Amino acid sequence: MKKIKLIIVLFALTIVNLSAQSLAGVKICINPGHGGHDSNDREIPLGNGITFWESDGNLSKGLYLKTMLESLGATVVMSRVTNTTNDDLPLSQIVAIANTNNVDYFHSIHSNATGTATKSNYTLILFQGRTTAPTYSGSLSMANLLADNILATNRTTRKMIAGDFDFYGTGQAYLGVFKGLNMPGTLSEGSFHDYTPESWRLKNESYLKHEAWGIARSFLPYFITENFKEGIIAGIVRNKLETVPASYNPLSGTNDIYKTINNVKVTLEPGGRTYSGDSYNNGYYFFDHVAPGNYKVIVEVDKMKPDTASVNVKENESIFSDRMMMLNPILEPPKVVSYSPADSLEVSNLSPIEINFDIRMSSAETEQAFSISPAVTGSFKWDTDFKKLTFTPSKSYTPGVRYTVKISTLAKTYFGYYLESEKSFSFTTRSKLKLVSIYPTNGAADISTTVLIRIVFDKGINGTTLPQRVLFTDSLGIAVPIKVNQSQYSLGIIEFEPLVPLKNDAVYQIVLKEGIGDVEFVYLNQTYNIEFRTENSFTYQGYVINGFESENGWVPPLTSTNTKGINTSLTSFSILNTKPKSGSYSGRLDYTFNGKEGVIDLSMINPFPLGESSGVEIGVWVFGDASNNILEYRFIRGATNIEKVIIDTLNWTGWRLEKVEMGKLKGSGTIQFKSINVIQTVNGSASGRIFFDDLVSNFIADNISDDNLPDVYQLAQNYPNPFNPETTIKYSVPAEALNAASMQNVSIKVYDILGGEVATLVNEVKAPGNYQVKFNARHLVRSREMASGIYIYRMQAGKFVASKKLMLLK
Repeated sequence: MKKIKLIIVLFALTIVNLSAQSLAGVKICINPGHGGHDSNDREIPLGNGITFWESDGNLSKGLYLKTMLESLGATVVMSRVTNTTNDDLPLSQIVAIANTNNVDYFHSIHSNATGTATKSNYTLILFQGRTTAPTYSGSLSMANLLADNILATNRTTRKMIAGDFDFYGTGQAYLGVFKGLNMPGTLSEGSFHDYTPESWRLKNESYLKHEAWGIARSFLPYFITENFKEGIIAGIVRNKLETVPASYNPLSGTNDIYKTINNVKVTLEPGGRTYSGDSYNNGYYFFDHVAPGNYKVIVEVDKMKPDTASVNVKENESIFSDRMMMLNPILEPPKVVSYSPADSLEVSNLSPIEINFDIRMSSAETEQAFSISPAVTGSFKWDTDFKKLTFTPSKSYTPGVRYTVKISTLAKTYFGYYLESEKSFSFTTRSKLKLVSIYPTNGAADISTTVLIRIVFDKGINGTTLPQRVLFTDSLGIAVPIKVNQSQYSLGIIEFEPLVPLKNDAVYQIVLKEGIGDVEFVYLNQTYNIEFRTENSFTYQGYVINGFESENGWVPPLTSTNTKGINTSLTSFSILNTKPKSGSYSGRLDYTFNGKEGVIDLSMINPFPLGESSGVEIGVWVFGDASNNILEYRFIRGATNIEKVIIDTLNWTGWRLEKVEMGKLKGSGTIQFKSINVIQTVNGSASGRIFFDDLVSNFIADNISDDNLPDVYQLAQNYPNPFNPETTIKYSVPAEALNAASMQNVSIKVYDILGGEVATLVNEVKAPGNYQVKFNARHLVRSREMASGIYIYRMQAGKFVASKKLMLLK
């Protein structure tokens, strides 16, 4: 639901009649531009959840203007008085509102934007026609009045008046809000809402009301050549000693460089009228309906000296009295209230030094009072209120050295009071690069032949120090070709994996030599030798239930109701060709937990039936991430019971078949494989990346019924799988093929892993029914006998296409 913004402007009974002038009999249509925070609205995020929407500002101006004009006796027709999606009318409908009501004048209210890093803040008035030849002559007269009056209220840098033919360079009508109007019309872009100081001013209701006064001051002389008899006092209260953040990009030559003060209290004398400022970083104050004469503006701000200014108010004018506030003097010595780094043995070799004072300091004298021993070159920076001094070294400190920082009694406050006694503190820099962890560990056995070696240090790594200092060899000292992931160096992580699987039951060695360096120019001061042994050769007799060749069989973790405690923007599951165990693809799970009890659920869309046999095994090939989280499989037992089986701790990398016997499940009844789950542990990593491939089982399953005509095309998994030398493939042609027009040619072909055709098993039109065809591995491929490995068989019948893997194991 869109926020509805309705501003009710109340004027005291004594000032309902703004002047003796009257606009009785005049009918005006006001169009507050945009509406409803929709896609064509303009949003300016200002930080801390505060946002400016152009539609809000336009509506406020329009409602204030409506009240002013009606107080003069005019009839005002509004295109909208709330701010919902339904208020975002088509431009042609807005024109129709003006025409249907037969108004005397139409005006559309907007604010502008450059939409770029280059900022402007001027006032623009547009009308239909050429700049010197408007469609309605009254538009040009009104445009001149509007430009002068809005420039005077908003104090933009300049004014610009143009016809839409020329401004947009079309030579013809351009703005839809003017097309078809039966009366003069204008559009005002009062200021630029994407210029940050102006964005904050447009959050102030009095600032918006002031622009409405500028528009009202234009209508009165346009119709009756008269002016308002009262004036306005306004201004901006700023801190003379503080400047705005650089991100504001204040325009040169303006006071927007100075920081404004929130929650100001301004009193107008005589009369005792008070104005309480808002907290929207604009420092704005405003008094309207002020009779001509001399006044005093008294500004009060906490911890600042009171400020009083004299102003002379004239009728029909806005008089500005901007105030620059000064701190009340603090007549006491300063204190160092905190500092960093504190005394420590392990300070970063690039750590800045921060010193916080309780009183605003004089920068030059305090910087002179700062010293560090041993001497270090660097630069100083102060925060905006000059209470925090930061010293940043120009290069890293010397490793393993104790430094002492002193602030002498020459440090002085802005008000001239010196530090009473010297302040000193010390810290010690890091002396060496530390090896935090390594996988595999020294002496480890049964390591996957596809292992991902992961070395973690306590700081980001300087990659230029690694050549000839990180070695990976076999037992004979021969280097193993590897693929390196350099993207993790900045995190202090070195990752690499063999280009081809390692040998089974073989010894390999990782050497980390002294001299590996980090980004702070600290170095490893010893050499590490890590030796591990790979797993024995492994063969699994079973067949593939799901080969992770497409995402169609799986429920994405983000949509599963069983997934919880994750960062949704950093968690995803996809099928990719980057790391297949077999075939062309595998599933990749990237995850990040955001709590302590996270669960990731990767469920099958259709749970796979496994019967009731306790001798059945089922498993998934898993490429672990050494996260120490838990791998769990879930099953449906009987009709609805969910059985959870902890399979392993994810304390390895590389491909590993993680399987379980169905006899380990409790209870009785049929079993269905439901999902793969990753369970967060107390000591587990908060994030990781796991690959899955080939959900396999030794259970003989065939979902194709031989009794009745099938309803759909189906291709079953071959059996046996793995096979040697022969296997059977079942498939089905649906009943719809009884209609000759629906009959399709059915082809089943076998391909090698590179896509080369091995054999054509079926290639003909088939009547409805259930079929099977045998494939014998003694087929010759390009005059050579088929080799052991993974092959793909593919069925196509019209738009139906299905593929599955088969494995020849000799």
